Amino acid sequence: MKFLDTKIHGYLDYSIGLSLLFVPSLFGLEANTVQNLIFYISGIFTIFLSLHTDYEAGIYRLLPVETHIYIEILSGLFLALSPWILGFAANVFLPHLLFGGLILFLALATKAQNSFFHRLFRD
Repeated sequence: MKFLDTKIHGYLDYSIGLSLLFVPSLFGLEANTVQNLIFYISGIFTIFLSLHTDYEAGIYRLLPVETHIYIEILSGLFLALSPWILGFAANVFLPHLLFGGLILFLALATKAQNSFFHRLFRD
């Protein structure tokens, strides 16, 4: 069921993007490893994506919301599965799984009219 409008989604994107930058220190991840580098890259990417999306919170408005959501689904899946894809699940996986799942959930819960996903998953 889609319950988030794009305005709220945009503000949540910036909050999550900033949060991702602080996750390694909050969870005590070992410095200079792929485990924490994934969060820094994801945080910067999330903020960059939000700045360039054509929604209420976007500044440059180059990407349609539908494309933004599609990219977020892929990036959320990658973040959630990165411990297994990159082979560090034996060391840590929960923060990646939680934040990747959160990104995926918010992308799927956003009302983006006329999007491919809106037509595919009508509520």
